[in-house]
Amino acid sequence: MTRLFYFLLISLCCACSSSTNSNQGTAPKPETISTDHSILGEENARKQLNDCLKGKGQPFTWDTLIKTPATAIAIAEPILFDVFGKEQILQEKPYEIYQMEGYWYIAGTLPKSYNKGGAFEIIFSAKDGRIIRLTHYK
Repeated sequence: MTRLFYFLLISLCCACSSSTNSNQGTAPKPETISTDHSILGEENARKQLNDCLKGKGQPFTWDTLIKTPATAIAIAEPILFDVFGKEQILQEKPYEIYQMEGYWYIAGTLPKSYNKGGAFEIIFSAKDGRIIRLTHYK
């Protein structure tokens, strides 16, 4: 469960930066990073990750990190695209989206005349983005 949370957290970071990063969530190669910025490096990143996994450092203190439907969709879509395919998910627009009891529920929709399968469903925490359901009905 902890690994899933950290996977989601990393996905969240990639999703939030994808609109400004032309590499779509991939880190730039060290040699392509501008030399006018300080780079802490992978060793520091590994230390920070290990400290976090051991419970060291600043605790997560936000009561709700994902506050708007637009942010919820921006977090969910890259994950859905990766798992089920971008074309498939985009065909299921418009999405149903609801925030209930501290969770986001997002589901795809299908044309009323369509009778060959189902749509995706994702439910995740509005507080920290932890996914509690990710499925695609057939």
